[in-house]
Formats: sequence, C-alpha cells, structure tokens
Amino acid sequence: MEKNTIPATEEALTLDVDDHPMASERPTKISPFHPVVIDGIVGTAAVGSLGGYSTRLAMTLETPHPDFGTEFGTKYFRFLEPGVVMWGHDGKQFSIQKIVE
Repeated sequence: MEKNTIPATEEALTLDVDDHPMASERPTKISPFHPVVIDGIVGTAAVGSLGGYSTRLAMTLETPHPDFGTEFGTKYFRFLEPGVVMWGHDGKQFSIQKIVE
C-alpha cells in the first residue's frame, strides 16, 4: 500500500508534549513519535529534548538502516532542506518523509 508523505522538517517532527529536566511541570508521558519513511524504511521519529537537556532527533525503524540500525538518536543533526537531514560529524545524510493521512 502506497503511503502519502511530505518532506519532513524539524518543525513537523517536533513533539507537542515533550519532557525537559528544567521544566517546572514535567509531563507524565510525551507525545507519540511521528510516522516517517527514512531512506525507504518505515518507522517513527521525533525532535525534542526527550527527557534530556538538549534537542535531539530520535527514530525507531521497522527494519535496520545500514548506517544506524533500528533505533537511533543524535544531537548532531541539521535539516538541510525539507526531507534531507545531515547528521553526525562526517556530513552523512538521509532522506526523511513524514507519513500523512
């Protein structure tokens, strides 16, 4: 079944409810991750502090990705343009599409 997607952006993947250690009121649960397709692999992803002190990108994939397996997170990421993320310190990139209804 073909999935409807749009090129993902940092804003489109940001969690509505996130958890940050310095928040005066901490949520009991964060928002669910967004459905995505990363380099053709279906999974979920989110941008937020996710309980840490800095913003990060985290993802879980249905099948392993050749560079980062099935679960991956990094603070070192930048959206070069909608749908294209550069990560790490070596300039590696991946494509990311947000699945929409």
